[in-house]
Amino acid sequence: MQKRKDLTIDEAIRDPMIRLVMKADGIDPKAFERMLRSRAAEQAPGNVAPSFLADSGSGRARRLRHFAKPFGEASASW
Repeated sequence: MQKRKDLTIDEAIRDPMIRLVMKADGIDPKAFERMLRSRAAEQAPGNVAPSFLADSGSGRARRLRHFAKPFGEASASW
């Protein structure tokens, strides 16, 4: 039997440490669970590759700037 290293969605949602981090970050657990399940459904076998793979780069750079903002100034050179 192959050992699984990743948590399932149910395990992640119930994990006490993850719950504490979500609470500290102001994340709604129900909304987070819906997002995870939605992303998992999009990646199910037979679905098209994730849209970020088709991204030319400019959209990806904008998203990186959005996520990097709380950590200070950051830039990506393409």
